[in-house]
Amino acid sequence: MRTRAVALAAATATALSGCSMLSSDGDSSGSSESSESGQASEGESGEATTQTALAAGIDPEDPPKAIAEGTFKSSSDDVSSTKIELLKLQPKDNVMLAVFRFTGDGRGNAETSVYDLMGKRSFDPVLIDLKNLEKYTTVDDLSPSPVYTKAPLGDPMYYFTAFPLPRDGVEAMDLRMAEQMGAIEDVPMPQS
Repeated sequence: MRTRAVALAAATATALSGCSMLSSDGDSSGSSESSESGQASEGESGEATTQTALAAGIDPEDPPKAIAEGTFKSSSDDVSSTKIELLKLQPKDNVMLAVFRFTGDGRGNAETSVYDLMGKRSFDPVLIDLKNLEKYTTVDDLSPSPVYTKAPLGDPMYYFTAFPLPRDGVEAMDLRMAEQMGAIEDVPMPQS
């Protein structure tokens, strides 16, 4: 128990210190990428996708294929729908790092945040284990702000978070991206 608490504290300290927890090959890195480096400032829209990918530990030139995906209608005026793809689930100490790719469809190409693509809702993904009747919510301290993770509408945007590790033997769970959104069923869990 104490080992898990120490590992979580170390992971939290790493995330809060601004170090990326993932490198492009999925290993731990000492990169100085800020957890808000996914934030694209004005005039940097061409680099926003690259910045959000690197902050999430993804090679933007060769991103992995999606493990699971869903397209959701948006209630936003400018965003008609958002495709959300789960690209990576990687056990790390006592958490499971998750990397998502968001691609919005709508009018124009204005700078848009994850929050905007979610229809002005928080991005609160939950893994649901129907077999054991358990749900796993994200570790908030290990996630960047969905308000400041931005890219032009239509460009892919990468976002990372972490979940507690599931019980041993759990092979798949359902993934709900936010309240009142449908679930993506049978998302395969990494096996040790």
